[in-house]
Amino acid sequence: MSAIRLLSVRIRILLPCLFLTAFVLLNEDPVSSSIAKLNKYIRALPPEKVYIHFDKSYYSAGETIWFKTYLFDGSTHDTDTLSQVVYVDFISNGKILAQKQLRPDEGTATGDWFLADTLKEGIYQIRAYTNWMRNFDEDFFFSKDIRVYHPDTKERQPTRISEQLDLTLFPEGGELVDEVECRVGVKAADQFGRGVDVEGFVLENEKDTVTAFKSEHLGLGRFQFVPHNGRSYTVVVSSKNSPMKRVPMPASKPKGQVLIVDNISNKDNIRVFVFNTATEESGKELSLVAQMRGQVVFAGKGSAAKKSFVANIPRTRMPADGILQITLFSPAGEPVAERLIFARNAGSQLKVAVKPSAATYAPREKVTLDLEVKDAAGKPVIGDFSLAVTDGGQVMAEPGTETLVSSLLMSSDLKGYIEQPGYYFDPENTNAFLHLDFLLMTQGWRRFTWQKVLREEIPEPQFLFERGLTLSGTVTRPNGRPLEKKEVNLTLMANEIGGQPVIDATQAEANGRFGFYNLILRDSVRVMVQAVAGKGDKNLKVTLDPGPRPAVRVTRIPFNPVEFNAEEFTRFMDRSADWLAIQRKMQLDKAKTLKEITVKAKKQEESDSRKIYGRADATVKFDQMMTSGAMSIFQVLQGRVAGVYITGSGMDYTVQIRGAVNFNGVVEPLFVLDGMPVDKALVATLPVADVDYVDILKGASAAIYGSRGAGGVISILTKRGGNSYDWSKEVIPGQVIAYRSGYIKVKEFYAPDYGSQAPENGRPDFRSTVYWNPSVRTDQNGKATVTFWNTDNRAMMRVQVEGTSGDGRVGAAGATYVVR
Repeated sequence: MSAIRLLSVRIRILLPCLFLTAFVLLNEDPVSSSIAKLNKYIRALPPEKVYIHFDKSYYSAGETIWFKTYLFDGSTHDTDTLSQVVYVDFISNGKILAQKQLRPDEGTATGDWFLADTLKEGIYQIRAYTNWMRNFDEDFFFSKDIRVYHPDTKERQPTRISEQLDLTLFPEGGELVDEVECRVGVKAADQFGRGVDVEGFVLENEKDTVTAFKSEHLGLGRFQFVPHNGRSYTVVVSSKNSPMKRVPMPASKPKGQVLIVDNISNKDNIRVFVFNTATEESGKELSLVAQMRGQVVFAGKGSAAKKSFVANIPRTRMPADGILQITLFSPAGEPVAERLIFARNAGSQLKVAVKPSAATYAPREKVTLDLEVKDAAGKPVIGDFSLAVTDGGQVMAEPGTETLVSSLLMSSDLKGYIEQPGYYFDPENTNAFLHLDFLLMTQGWRRFTWQKVLREEIPEPQFLFERGLTLSGTVTRPNGRPLEKKEVNLTLMANEIGGQPVIDATQAEANGRFGFYNLILRDSVRVMVQAVAGKGDKNLKVTLDPGPRPAVRVTRIPFNPVEFNAEEFTRFMDRSADWLAIQRKMQLDKAKTLKEITVKAKKQEESDSRKIYGRADATVKFDQMMTSGAMSIFQVLQGRVAGVYITGSGMDYTVQIRGAVNFNGVVEPLFVLDGMPVDKALVATLPVADVDYVDILKGASAAIYGSRGAGGVISILTKRGGNSYDWSKEVIPGQVIAYRSGYIKVKEFYAPDYGSQAPENGRPDFRSTVYWNPSVRTDQNGKATVTFWNTDNRAMMRVQVEGTSGDGRVGAAGATYVVR
């Protein structure tokens, strides 16, 4: 058989184009069946995507990482998703050091991470995901490596590691076929996954040179050749810093299909060529399906008896910019060849422009930035953006850094590490689209495999969408054994620090598992869970689950300071050391001893985070004399507070605060233990010696507790109930008390006003992040304006803005200005 040449073949057969809008699904049609199964798969497992915009790419100990999370529907890229919790992990050497929980508002949330000055210099990973995303591989999570330097590090030796060249070959479509000209993608990288420029050639039977090639961008390139039956092929490459390397070519098949995609030469269509040497199956058809994020944009068929045909996929059919997966199916409906390309839709990216009001400013001068956002047609767009301004003299611009655009449209749909992803979306790079085509010949599709879709292997989700925080656990007997068949009722009482109490109830499942869902708790939270089995059985052990801690995949990217410009890096470290010294001095100044003075005023009550109310109507201090011989708190309180009536004995007490009645009669007060509402029976069992004091709230004083405080409030404050006490050490039958993290309390970025005469304006200002605003919203004219003040540094300042319109369109832009 003569070789089928890609460049000389005359295409006679046009693959029929059956677009999704007019495509009739037939059960007996393999193409229709495949599309139906794909739709079923996407409906069952809708994807989500998370992206984080940071104020900069590296930090010094003592600084704060400022960031904004963007949460998207993985198919439409709308920001209206089902998840209302985003987890952000701070990771070192494969271990989660800390975790924050953010609550998105219309898909976005802001956060910060203070880097203590005791943090060791090194490389850290920040990872973000939702509970639903835990159903999939960690490749689906957002992840970024953050370098943290320490100003106190005296010597910093460059990391010298000899280059270990790795070469991987990727036949286009997946396989080589004898006597058919094939294209082969090349990826040359070092041991850390960073691209290495190489030159090479292909040997036939270890002696004859078939073709030569060289990489074009970050070790990426491709070549084409015709494999012949019975012959072997070897690729030989060399780089500047590594010895020559020989890699055998994948073996070719005697018969099969070759898929070639031209995404470069035609501005109107994506051209897909199919070359077929398995032509014996007359009367049967090969099928071609192209999909983007689960949306089928093209489906067609061609005779399996033909040697070649072409499909023209109009670019106007693309729903958006993004990765297009083109798959060729056998007559039996099995995928036999596949190719990823980047398809463009002119309307999916926003046109973002940010302009300083002047090209040059002075130190500590007020700066005005004007933001304007339009769609592809030039119409104004309302959107939500985050904006960072960094000192270019300290923070170097890393080439090709990830942006919201590159992450959402490309990286989030591909497997493995992608070097300089932002390069492919920078309009200044004239060859970026061609190089992106090289990249997609060498990257794996991460979202799903057709084999699983066609076999209808849809795993049952283990992790659900969260509309709020979750607190879950297990109820057993104290010895750990499961309960007998009894109904177990659980009550959750949680108290936000400085916030309102939260009460919820649930029942345990037959296996003892329980959960409280959709909780809205902020900051650090003390929680109490009480369990009762059957009729009053509290001989139980309640164990709470830890927060989500998915396994961590250790990054391969090295901590390598020598990558930076030496002068700028030195300036960054010097300024960081100065700023850290200023902060330490400020802390020392606050601790200076003052001269003795006499203050004539009423002593203010000590602040107690367990109390959400102000001054109590009455307070009973539990001292040794008062509590001597008392068996319960109620015995101590009897007759000691005017208007509080307590009757009964043992475990059976009735408590009433004067005036607390309604149409149903007497209303008992609300009992609160260390800030958490509890039942009266628990109060009766508390050891008197553990109580510090009791506050009584009547009438208007109890109004902060709402209708639950209609009968007044008795607030018990224990000696060990402060925030520092470890309640997990307590063994209380049927009860557990612990601290849990709620949604983070967002801090505001420190932006000084040098137009005022504030005392703090007298100290030096060497901040490397000049300004951070995570909530810049454009108006109906597509415009927004921000103002801030420069620091003391004289340098070129870099502005980076990223954001979304919320309906699937995203954009990013940068600008610079000079401070002299």
